[in-house]
Amino acid sequence: MVWTSPERKKIRVAGVITKSLLLPVIVMILLIHRMALMLDVILFPHLKNVEINKPLFIVGLPRSGTTTVHRLMASHSEQFTSMPLWELIFAPALCQKYLCWAGYKIDAALGAPIWKLLSLLQDHLISSFDDIHPTRLTDPEEDYLGLLPFDGCFLRFLMFPYAKSTWAIGNFSSLPSAKRQRLLTAYRSIVKRHLAFRGEELRLLSKNPSFTTWVRDLADEFPDADFIGTHRDLASVVPSQLSSINGGLQLFGHTSKDPWIIRQFSGLLIDYKERLTAYQNGLNTRYVDVDFDVLIRSPESVIEEIYKKFHIPSRNESDSVVFDRLLMAARSYKSKHAYSLYEFGLQSDDVGRGSTTLPSKG
Repeated sequence: MVWTSPERKKIRVAGVITKSLLLPVIVMILLIHRMALMLDVILFPHLKNVEINKPLFIVGLPRSGTTTVHRLMASHSEQFTSMPLWELIFAPALCQKYLCWAGYKIDAALGAPIWKLLSLLQDHLISSFDDIHPTRLTDPEEDYLGLLPFDGCFLRFLMFPYAKSTWAIGNFSSLPSAKRQRLLTAYRSIVKRHLAFRGEELRLLSKNPSFTTWVRDLADEFPDADFIGTHRDLASVVPSQLSSINGGLQLFGHTSKDPWIIRQFSGLLIDYKERLTAYQNGLNTRYVDVDFDVLIRSPESVIEEIYKKFHIPSRNESDSVVFDRLLMAARSYKSKHAYSLYEFGLQSDDVGRGSTTLPSKG
């Protein structure tokens, strides 16, 4: 019924048109990014000497508070740096960052007409997702977006949800070791460029639920890295995630109510939950476990525990003001995102105990 309904047929037709229009543009932009990244090697030979010291990775189930933890900790600007959305989309290369920054300075000197236009556009385009994942161009965002030019970003599922290669990226540890190392090397290069631009003395703060299957490899690649893992009841996570991605999937002719997509995502999130439990034991002092319910009740105590466990220095007065403002917003935030297990043909028993008895294709 999902696949043969008139609504589904309309979505498929609209998706084919959207994909045909956007795919060439996306490929062109990614090729430009790749060329700019290669140009960096010539323009900035010192990049190879940039050190990445004690990166801190926030992983976990999507829709389980990763963004809240990230935004609260990213407010400590004297200690941490995170990649903002504009860098990830428009300027993963160092030469692009400097070019965008120069453009911003010139625009500001002229009264900021371009920035005002961009602000207007993002208010109309991005704000429609505020109930699901509020963000703006200058907000810290998931830096796996920087891997788009290397075809290493799981966001490709929106356009190609039925490709085996998409789900291979979703389960990073299942990839051949050569490909895993290629993507880790690409990620390291993106981080080095960010630190060269923002300050090599800063500590990377990365938030990516999709990196939950990367943790073992990240721990080997960055031996001094620490990890934060957030979790939540799967009966809430699964429908929330499926609901949140539906708009993006529909843009390209798909729907998160497709039984096959439900099965794939449910299985992936069940795997995330099992991995998070294993990390608590395997990473020991390098890992802090965060329960979503505790985070909602007392975000300040969760952040305090993280700071204590990882011996993070206290905030200065300026950062404390920003942190208190974000803390107040986190306490008062009430999500308007509505979802239900039943709209996806699921019951709590299907996911609550890690069962894989999920809707099948057909």
